[in-house]
Amino acid sequence: MNENLNILEINEADFEEKVIKDSSAALILVDFWAPWCGPCKQLTPLLEKVVNGAGGKVKLVKINIDENQQIAAQLRIQSIPAVFSFKDGQPVNAFQGVIPEKKIIEFIEKSLGEKIEEDHTEFYESVKSLIANNEYNEAKNLLENFLAKNSKEFESFALYINCLSELNQFEEADDFYKSLSKEVLENNKVKGAIKKLSIKKKNSKGPNLEELINKLKNNPSDINIILDLGDKYFASDMIDEAFNLLLQNYKNHKEKIKIKFIEFFSALGNDHLKTIEYRKKFSSIMFS
Repeated sequence: MNENLNILEINEADFEEKVIKDSSAALILVDFWAPWCGPCKQLTPLLEKVVNGAGGKVKLVKINIDENQQIAAQLRIQSIPAVFSFKDGQPVNAFQGVIPEKKIIEFIEKSLGEKIEEDHTEFYESVKSLIANNEYNEAKNLLENFLAKNSKEFESFALYINCLSELNQFEEADDFYKSLSKEVLENNKVKGAIKKLSIKKKNSKGPNLEELINKLKNNPSDINIILDLGDKYFASDMIDEAFNLLLQNYKNHKEKIKIKFIEFFSALGNDHLKTIEYRKKFSSIMFS
């Protein structure tokens, strides 16, 4: 049996208690599957992810039809995966086959009669507005309160790391991201924030911007100085200067410049306007 209280594996003997009775307290999804079923292996992780993020409003019950054929026959299941939703002791909805995560959420919300995901658009707009105006402490405070109540909002983790990074609170940022789960750390926005933190930490010491510019004037082909200056520009939020420096020096140092481009793109995120703009420019010069 799964240790997660919201996800159970049961047999026919448990159906009355774990589905019929328990559906009076929460919506119960019943996932009919079999070990030989390839599509079942695709659908089940999606179901588990959505259920785990539903705040206890939904439980998932998994039933192996090879071992529980009677209940499958009663519900007239002809193909798997098949998912039924039960509420107040009655089946209220069903679907068969693999559907995307968004459709699973819609299916649950229709069965439940309420939203399981809150709309945080306004909150994120407020935080990003503060960050855009360099009001990092205010943004940080908002995010701290938000994170205490929303552990599945991965974008908020990334924004919080960015705020700590901009405030040069590197030790606090390190402690924070090292405490995050593997699932959060695998999120692309969180990865990007950690990459940006690494660049800013590296450039909080050593030569300042003016010193690096003068060094490059005296050694215009030194790739190490070029990369250090690119990092310094990037860490100083001089994004255009950082990317243009890389573009200007690409033909003479292709591999190292390419790696630095990828690093900057990762730190900004794929949907950042500067990533989109300079990825096009980089592709153009790379294939010219």
